[in-house]
Amino acid sequence: MSEALRPSDPSAVGGFRLLRRLGAGGMGVVYLGRSETGALAAVKVIRAEGAADDGFRARFAREAELAARVDSPWVVPVLGADATAREPWLATGFVAGPALAEAVTAHGPLPPSAVRVLGSLLGEALAGVHAAGLVHRDVKPGNVLLAVNGPRLIDFGIARAADDTALTTSGMVVGTPGFLAPEQARGEAATAASDVFALGCVLAYASTGRPPFGTGATDALLYRTVHDEPDLDGVTGALRETLDACLAKDPAERPGAGDLRLRLAEDFPLRPPAGAPESPSAWLPDPVARMVAVRSAESLALPDIEPTVVDDPGTGQPARPSRRRLLLAGGALLLAGGGTGAALWAAGRDDGSGRSTAARPSYLLGVQVTRSGAAAPLARACERAARLAVAQHNATAGRTFDLGVRVVDDHGTVGGATAAAHELAADSAVVAVLGPVTELTLRAASRVYASAKLTHVTSTTGQNDYYVWSPTVTFQTGVGQQAAGTAIALHALVHGLTAPLGIVIDRSGGTVELDQGSVLVTQWRGALHSQVVPKVVAEDTDDAPAAVAAVLSRGVRDFAYLGPQEATVRAARQLSAAGFTGPRWMSHLLYGSDFPKLAGAAGEGWFVVTPAVDASVLRTKAAEQFTAAWRKRYGGIPDPNGAEAYDSVRMVLREFTRTVPSGGGRPDRLALALRLHKATYQGIARTYTFNQYNQFNADARTMGGETFVHQVHDGRFRQVGPILAGQTKG
Repeated sequence: MSEALRPSDPSAVGGFRLLRRLGAGGMGVVYLGRSETGALAAVKVIRAEGAADDGFRARFAREAELAARVDSPWVVPVLGADATAREPWLATGFVAGPALAEAVTAHGPLPPSAVRVLGSLLGEALAGVHAAGLVHRDVKPGNVLLAVNGPRLIDFGIARAADDTALTTSGMVVGTPGFLAPEQARGEAATAASDVFALGCVLAYASTGRPPFGTGATDALLYRTVHDEPDLDGVTGALRETLDACLAKDPAERPGAGDLRLRLAEDFPLRPPAGAPESPSAWLPDPVARMVAVRSAESLALPDIEPTVVDDPGTGQPARPSRRRLLLAGGALLLAGGGTGAALWAAGRDDGSGRSTAARPSYLLGVQVTRSGAAAPLARACERAARLAVAQHNATAGRTFDLGVRVVDDHGTVGGATAAAHELAADSAVVAVLGPVTELTLRAASRVYASAKLTHVTSTTGQNDYYVWSPTVTFQTGVGQQAAGTAIALHALVHGLTAPLGIVIDRSGGTVELDQGSVLVTQWRGALHSQVVPKVVAEDTDDAPAAVAAVLSRGVRDFAYLGPQEATVRAARQLSAAGFTGPRWMSHLLYGSDFPKLAGAAGEGWFVVTPAVDASVLRTKAAEQFTAAWRKRYGGIPDPNGAEAYDSVRMVLREFTRTVPSGGGRPDRLALALRLHKATYQGIARTYTFNQYNQFNADARTMGGETFVHQVHDGRFRQVGPILAGQTKG
C-alpha cells in the first residue's frame, strides 16, 4: 500500500521523479519514483539528522556499493545512490507485488509446492547477497515481495539503522521482532548462517501462517528463539526436514544458502537453470496469484508525469488533473465553506405495490459487501439501506422504471472483490453499485468497474488514490481518512480539550489509521499549538501495551488510540487501570462497533468523531421520515452508517432517473457517472457534492456542522451533536 506525497516531500531525488510514499522507517522515507527512462524505483531517503554521523555515511556508501554488485534475479537491483547528499538516498528496482506477509494474512498458508519454489529462489537470492560480501540481517515476510515471475528479496543491509532503530524524529516506535537467529538474539554479529535461519523462519511462516516462535513481547520472543524448538506443526516430509536444518540452533549445522536452493529445487518442476515461473499461477495458489496480478496492474495504471489535461468540451468528461495535484488533494483540509444545494426528499411508501408492468422497464441496483469480520456491520447497514431506498422507489406513483437489488459478498479479499465486481459488471441489468465497503476491496473492485464504465458509490471508505485508475465511475460519499484526523483536532479545539495529547497509531488497523493519525499529530502541533507524544505500533506485533504505557509515562492529559477494535478495547482497559480520566478518542471506523459492549466500564466516556449520523436523535423532517421508514421495515432505529448509505443510493437513483431512455432500453452507464460528478444532493444530515476526484467535498461547513461527535455512555454510542454544537436536543 502507498500514500500520497505530503507538501513537505521533495518532488524529485537524483534522477527520479517521486510519485508516492511507500512507507516511513526509523530514519527515513521510502518513495515510489520514476526514472527519466520511465522505470519505476523504490527510493529510500535518509533524513539529514539521521545521517549526521560521518561513520553512518561511510557505511551507507560502502553497503550501497556492495549491494550494487549483487548478481541475482531474485534480489531487487540497485539503480542509484548518493551517500554524500544532504539527505543520503538509495534507489532500487520497484516490485509491484504484495509482500509475503500480506498475501499470507489475506489468503492463509501457501501449499508445500509453493513454499519449495519460494525457498529455492530466495535461497539463490541469499547466495547472491553473500557472494557480494553482504549479510542481509533482516529476512522476514515483509521483506519478500511476490512478483509476477517469482519472489524478490528487498532491503538487504542498506541503512540498517533505519530499519532497526526504534525512535523516529518525532518519537514514534516501529519494529517487527521474531525473524532472527539465536546468535542475533544473544547480541552476537549476524552471519550468512543467520540469514539461512531467518529464511527458515520465513518458510515456516509461509507454510503454517504463523511465526515459528510465536508472538508477544520482544523479550519472550528472543527467549523462545534461543531456547525453544520452532512450531512446525503441519509441515511434513522433505520440507519439514529442510526447515529443521535451517532452524538449527548451532549455525554450523545449517545448510548454506546455495545448498538450500538446490535442496528445495529437487521437487521444483522448473529446475535450474530453467529460470523463473512463467506466471504467478505457475507456482502460487489462485487467490494469491490474482493478488499478485492486481498489484502488478496497479503499476501499469500509474500515469506519466504530465501537466493537467483539459477535458474535451464535447464529451462532458471532468478535467483530469496532474498526478501531483491529485496526490496532494488529501491534505487540503478545512477548506472555505461552499454553498448548499436544493433539498430533495422522496420518501415514498413501502406498501409493496411496486410490481413491474409491460410498459415499465426493470433494472437492478448492485450492492457489493463484505459480510464477515469487522466489515460485517457495514455490510448489514449498506444492504438494508439499499433495500429500503429501492422499496421506496418502487412504491412511488408515476415512476418510469422498477428496481431490484442484487447483493454480492466479496468475502473481504482482493480476489473475492475482483470476482464480485466482474459478476455485477457482467449483468447488463445492473445500472449502478453501492459498495464495496472497505479500502482493500475497493482497491480491487474499482478497477473492474472502471473498465466496465459502471458507476459505483461507496459510503464507508475515504482514501484518495482510486482516482488514478478509476477517474470517472468511482465515487466516495465518506469523508477522507485524513479529514478524520482533522475532525478530532477540531472537536478538541471547539470544546477546549487541547491539553498535551498522547496518540498511539496501531498499524494493524491499516493505512487508514496512519492517514488520520499523521494529520492529527500535525494539526495538534500546528493548529492547536499543543504538545503531542506519538507512538506507532507495527503490524504483527504485541507492542501496543508498551506503547500506551510509554505515552502515559509522559504525563499526557488527552489520549487517542487509532487502531482496530480489539486493540482499542485493550487500550481502554489499560487506561482505566492506570486511572486515566482525560478525554479519549478512538478511530472513526469504530463507530457502530461492539467497542462499548466489549470495553465495558473502561469504555465509558470515549469519543468517536465521524460524519456518520444517528438520525434517530435528530428532529428534522428528513431524519424523522427516514427513521420511521427504517423502523417500520426493520423493527428498530437505523443502523450506524445506514443514513449515509441510504443517502448515497437516493442520490444515485435521482441522477439515474434522468439518464433512462424514453420508452426504456439499456441506459448509457457512463452517462450516470457524468451526471453524478456535477450533482448536489441534500441528504438526511449533510449536503453531498464531489470534488474533481469524485470524493465527498469536505469543507469548513461539512467538517463543523455536519460531522458528529458520539460518546460512549451506558454501554452504547450516544450522539452528542455536530462538532460546532454543544448538544443535539431530543
